[in-house]
Amino acid sequence: MGRTIELRANTTAAQTAGILPYWIVLPASLLGRQRTVVILPERIAHIRRRRPQWLAFCLANIPDVLAAPDFVGQRAHGDRRRVEFVRLVGRPSGWLLVSVKFVDERREAWVNTAHPIAEFFLTRRVRAGTLWRVSRGP
Repeated sequence: MGRTIELRANTTAAQTAGILPYWIVLPASLLGRQRTVVILPERIAHIRRRRPQWLAFCLANIPDVLAAPDFVGQRAHGDRRRVEFVRLVGRPSGWLLVSVKFVDERREAWVNTAHPIAEFFLTRRVRAGTLWRVSRGP
C-alpha cells in the first residue's frame, strides 16, 4: 500500500490530490497521460466558497474517490477534458463527486471541483448515460 494522501485546506502550494489507477478507462478521446492529480489553492478556495460546510469532507475524501471511483462520467455538454469521478465515502457515508480536468498534451491533471451529491442525482445521471459504473481492474 502506498502513502496516505492528506490534503490541507490552508496552503499556498499545489498538492497531490490523488492517483488514478491506470486500469480506469477515461471517456472520449482522453488518454489520461498524467495519472497523478493535483489540486491548486484556488480550487480549494472555490470549494470553500461554494460549499464551506463540506470543505473538510471533500478534502478528506478526494484521494479515495480518485484511487477507486465507483462511477466515472462526463457531462453531456461542456469541456470534454473534464471527467467526473464519484464514490461512496465517509462516515456517515455520502456520495462525493470529484471533477478532474485532463490536459493530455501537457501531461497535466487537476481537480476542478468537488462536492457531495444526492442519491437521486447519481441515479438520474446513470440513467442519462453521463455516469457509468466503473468495472474494477487488476
